[in-house]
Amino acid sequence: MRIDREQPCSMEARVTKTDVNLWIAFADEAKANRLYSAYAQAALNEGHPKAAQAFMEAAGSEAIHAQALLAPLGAVKTTADNLRHVILEEAKESETNYPRYIEEARAEGRLDAVAVFELALDRERYHITLFQDILEGLAKPKPAPATDGQARAASAQAPHPPQPRAPAQPKKVHGPPEMGSERERIASRSRIREVVFGAQDGALTTVSVVSAFYGATHSNSDILLAGLASGFAGMIAMSAGSYLSSKAEAEVGRAEVASEAREIAERPAEELAELIEIYRQHGMPPAQARAAALEVSKDPQRLLRVMAREELGLDIEPKENPLKNAGVMALSFLSGAVFPILPYTLLHGPTAFWSSVLLAAAVLFGVGIVKARVADTNQWKSGLETFVIGTVAGLLGYALGTLIPRYFGITFTG
Repeated sequence: MRIDREQPCSMEARVTKTDVNLWIAFADEAKANRLYSAYAQAALNEGHPKAAQAFMEAAGSEAIHAQALLAPLGAVKTTADNLRHVILEEAKESETNYPRYIEEARAEGRLDAVAVFELALDRERYHITLFQDILEGLAKPKPAPATDGQARAASAQAPHPPQPRAPAQPKKVHGPPEMGSERERIASRSRIREVVFGAQDGALTTVSVVSAFYGATHSNSDILLAGLASGFAGMIAMSAGSYLSSKAEAEVGRAEVASEAREIAERPAEELAELIEIYRQHGMPPAQARAAALEVSKDPQRLLRVMAREELGLDIEPKENPLKNAGVMALSFLSGAVFPILPYTLLHGPTAFWSSVLLAAAVLFGVGIVKARVADTNQWKSGLETFVIGTVAGLLGYALGTLIPRYFGITFTG
């Protein structure tokens, strides 16, 4: 039989954090008791009696802990109240949950599960009848003691009262919700990311290339050709990569949302329970979390939107546009690549080289400032870091352009 953490408390009553913690601890201890008992049985079947004994002793301790937690909660009331509560819960099990479990298991061809569910359903119905008989007996005057034979005969002839129909509602699941992992940055910042990384890569790549060609040859025409070729090639590569990655991310998001929609259609009770658990983890009292989740579930599309956002960190309609991202990446990369090339259109020799390196470093310093603002980190540190990287990239490019031709005996003319 399922024990609801919230049922003993009035829905209108204020539920304290301690009450919630007590119920969670009770559920955990009760679960541990059942698991340890199953572990003990498995150990016996495998021929490990010492392990089985240890598991059973631990299971007994967990059962004691669970029962002790009920006292401060006031969950155990009079016998009549306890019987009414149990009858209601058993009715929920037999009228709503197990028939659905059996139907779904049969549809999936899980006959092993069907047999287990049917056995449990039969016991649930028997328990309802048993508890109803006892509850009705409590309201009657106590008869004179009867012999065992008379009691058995009276029980066999007594008609069984009809089972009460409880309103159908989702069964509370106390397992860990399918939540997972950490959300991505706000979608509105994604284009700023494209601008920052595009300009940064454009400046770094191009200053390295033009500096390398300056070290190999002092011909401005060769340097300009290499810089332009590198800039346009990088622009195409980066924009294509941005388009494909954004498209793949959007497709993955749509697939995840579609999977969530199927789960809502196939296992609405489980998904509703997950939403209740999500709201509880956000700090809502159990009653408020249940009420909020039930309100959301009235609109299936709204439920999908909320579950996609809360559980997956996704929107039903992704805000990412692969084409726009690719366009932004192309423009930002080309903008960053222009500055290291520009000095070679006006200047020559070392003046052009140092102007190119310093101009690229200055652009990278600005990119570092923007990146720090977006990431909310130290702006000067980020700016200086990218400035140094740009300067080092230019000098390394020059060194490679000077040493490699000499090592391989390559001569540039023009």
